Amino acid sequence: MPEGEWEAPLSLTQAGISAAVHVQRKHVPRTLKRLESRGCLVASKRHIHGAKQRRIVYGLSPDGRKRASELRGKILSLEVVKDGSPILISELRKGGQLTLELLAHIDEAMVFHENPVISPVSNPDGVASLDAQAGEQLVR
Repeated sequence: MPEGEWEAPLSLTQAGISAAVHVQRKHVPRTLKRLESRGCLVASKRHIHGAKQRRIVYGLSPDGRKRASELRGKILSLEVVKDGSPILISELRKGGQLTLELLAHIDEAMVFHENPVISPVSNPDGVASLDAQAGEQLVR
C-alpha cells in the first residue's frame, strides 16, 4: 500500500482482493480480519479513483511481507505434473507472471494446464462474473 498517498488502487479493496484470488467478495472480510489481528495486514481508508467515498484498503505489514515471501517460496518449490512429467512450479513461471496467475493453471490433482482451470468469481468493481452468478442461482 503506498505510504502517505491519498489515493489507492481498487485492487487493494475487498472487491479487488476478491477478484485477484477468485473468491466471492462476501468470503473475504473474515480472512482479512484474521490476517490483520495476526499483524500481517494494515488497513486504512483511502480515496479510490472513481469512487464517491473513501474505502478501506489493505496492505501487507513488514511481517506480512516476510510471511508472504516464505509462502510464495514454498509454493514455487512444489512439484506438479505437466504433459505427464513432474516439474517444479517455479520452472513454469514466465517472466513477470504473478504467482496467482500461474496457480490458476493448476488443478486439485496438481496437474498443470495451458489454460486457466479457474475463472474469476468477481471483477474488481465487485460485480460477479457470469460463472459466479450462475453458481449462485444453482445454490438458491
